[in-house]
Amino acid sequence: MAEVLIRDVVKTYPGNVTAVKGINLDIPDGEFTVLVGPSGCGKSTTLRMVAGLEDITEGTISIGERVVNDVAPKDRDIAMVFQNYALYPHMTVYKNMAFGLKLRKFPKTEIDERVNNAAKILGIEKLLDRKPKALSGGQRQRVALGRAIVRDPAVFLFDEPLSNLDAKLRVETRAELKRLHKRLATTTIYVTHDQEEAMTLGDRVVVMSEGLIQQCDTPLNVYQHPVNRFVAAFLGTPPMNFIDGRLEQGQNGLSFVARGIEIALRGHHADLAAGHVGKEVVLGVRPEALFLRPADTANSDDQTIPATVGVVEPLGNTMDVFAVIGGDTMTQDNARRVTARVKAEVLDEDTPVTLYVDDTKLHLFEPGEYGENITLQHAAAVV
Repeated sequence: MAEVLIRDVVKTYPGNVTAVKGINLDIPDGEFTVLVGPSGCGKSTTLRMVAGLEDITEGTISIGERVVNDVAPKDRDIAMVFQNYALYPHMTVYKNMAFGLKLRKFPKTEIDERVNNAAKILGIEKLLDRKPKALSGGQRQRVALGRAIVRDPAVFLFDEPLSNLDAKLRVETRAELKRLHKRLATTTIYVTHDQEEAMTLGDRVVVMSEGLIQQCDTPLNVYQHPVNRFVAAFLGTPPMNFIDGRLEQGQNGLSFVARGIEIALRGHHADLAAGHVGKEVVLGVRPEALFLRPADTANSDDQTIPATVGVVEPLGNTMDVFAVIGGDTMTQDNARRVTARVKAEVLDEDTPVTLYVDDTKLHLFEPGEYGENITLQHAAAVV
């Protein structure tokens, strides 16, 4: 096992297209780090540079104590699991798993031992004599994992390995990957565009956009304390609600004011936002921080949003309420909409409601797609 250090790494393609723009990242020995972001953000390019499948334009990548910029992929002590599994169709499961070891001239007894141990870990002992065409998608994924495990590498690299599985199998395989990492404790870099995978698998989540790392922290910290509006919008289902407005100082203190809405700011929110009085800002609040009636953390009449129920989506013991706010109507072209995830109850469409806001979960952002979160008490980790 080994740590991975990425220092000032740039990747520029012909035509002066820069996919990765000078990122820095430290991945400690044994950590499961997930790179997540939209298509084209640079996450897969970063992984491929660690693997040696892409040349580095600038910067250095180290695995363990060795800089690997000019080291061939086969000599980097890594094992990679691809999106399409990359199994040899004419070989049995056993031969697929053993192939890399045979190329490296391992003794037959050690190959047998490694393949059988990996098969036992993954529960595929009875599949060793089958060929890939006789396997389900989930079984093929396990074989691809087994082929990586037998290598006993310093680093595992995963490039969207679950994207070809159906929803139920993705959930099951995620749990298997989590158990596998706990058992092997191998340094792992995992690339996905699926935020749910990122949040459930990673010890740390690295959110990327436009070739840059926007935020790197634990899944909980990234979710609860996004450093900017992009991170806040990217993570969360349903996504965070955003309302454009401004900060105003009144007789009763600082407030966020928008058309038909006024929300009082208190505590550290007011302290941190004080320097933005009179400026345009964006209020951010997650669906689970909105309530249909007073709650323990949302009970102040001056921290409410008037709304009208649009669509209700039942989800069992909870429901998503899609509403228009601040006196807007459903037919209004520029109607502002929010989503509240609340406890399930009978609620008719077109019903006027008051949404109570959990002020401990409010965020205020500067305008723009990457507007900074001005209500963070402590800047979240970015390396």
